[in-house]
Amino acid sequence: MNRAVSSHEPPSAEGATARVSPIAVLVGIVALSRVLIFEAGALAFRFLQHAWVQSVPGYLPPAAGYWTQSLLGVWAHWDGYWYLSIATLGYAGRSVSTAFFPLYPALLHLLGSTALSGVLLSLLCFGVGAWLFFLLARRELGHEAAWYAALVLVFFPSSFYFNAVYPEALVLALSVGALYLLSLRRYAWAALVAGIASAASVDGLLLGLPILITLWQERRPWREWLSLLLVPLGLLAYMIYLYAHLGSPLAFQSAQVHWGRHFALPWVTLWQSVSAFAGHLHQFTWHELFANGKPIIGVSNVWNLVFAIVGIVLLVYAVKLLRPALWSYALVVLVVPILYPSSGVPLMSSPRFLLSAWPIFLAAGVLLSRRPGWTRPLLWVSIAIGGLFVALFTTAHWVA
Repeated sequence: MNRAVSSHEPPSAEGATARVSPIAVLVGIVALSRVLIFEAGALAFRFLQHAWVQSVPGYLPPAAGYWTQSLLGVWAHWDGYWYLSIATLGYAGRSVSTAFFPLYPALLHLLGSTALSGVLLSLLCFGVGAWLFFLLARRELGHEAAWYAALVLVFFPSSFYFNAVYPEALVLALSVGALYLLSLRRYAWAALVAGIASAASVDGLLLGLPILITLWQERRPWREWLSLLLVPLGLLAYMIYLYAHLGSPLAFQSAQVHWGRHFALPWVTLWQSVSAFAGHLHQFTWHELFANGKPIIGVSNVWNLVFAIVGIVLLVYAVKLLRPALWSYALVVLVVPILYPSSGVPLMSSPRFLLSAWPIFLAAGVLLSRRPGWTRPLLWVSIAIGGLFVALFTTAHWVA
């Protein structure tokens, strides 16, 4: 029995579950959150000042009317245009684009390489990922804490990336699926799903750690350890492609220089983040956040540090509550960006990276199940911050 299974079912939980299917409730919560996000994005696009939309070398965003742009086009900003460009043009002649792993743009290509197909793909993956997350949470934490954890995932301030033309929803579905299969002791299947995930993000490769830990803790025979060979298959296939077409299997690593990524010791990154927070706090005003012209990226240092601290606090809590197979995955997902900061914005994309460290949301679910009075105020705070982030993103200002 997991240490985290200590919460008690509310008196009405059994009756409520009998009347309404959990999947129906979860679909309703997910749908409500996505509608709120789309509505907030459309209103921001209509009424707030826009920054310059960042272009992608060799790719022009497709022309669109007002309604198409406000409902769909705004969700392809920033990295979204990179993924659409790869889906349309491939990697040829643009080595910098290799920083973006191939599985998501490959699926986009199959679906038509449009903003609509990207949004639909992300929403489908998020629906699958949210359901698998709930199943895993219920298995690990119990029924009540699982619902709280699902609320945290769905309404987390940066969860709007699950709507966007970004691979976050795909990575969520694959990584949760891998660890759910691992909890069922389907070791080879878990490793295979992790291998697929490694073609979508480096986080897929990191799934090898919880699989290894589980095999060791359960003292599985050596034949099952061979399943670890499946974990890097997606990444290896990508590296073979890069070598054949660009002459460098590590082109995706070299491309990180374009975003100023470099190796640094963790305490150096954290100190630089504190300094950047203090240096840009004065920009955290409405006028600066929604300025016309070139987006002000430095101001993101303010929320980057705040979200990094939230992630670290929840990780510490997760270590006390969850199995090592779960918290170890969150640990490595959070550590990698700290080891590879970006110049000028050390913890760049911190709010978005927390989505990949989703086991911390399991810990948050346990915390809220023990202190239910915190749920409503935290939910409103999360929605308010999320609304600000949506408004920034859809008006082409930088978030994460």
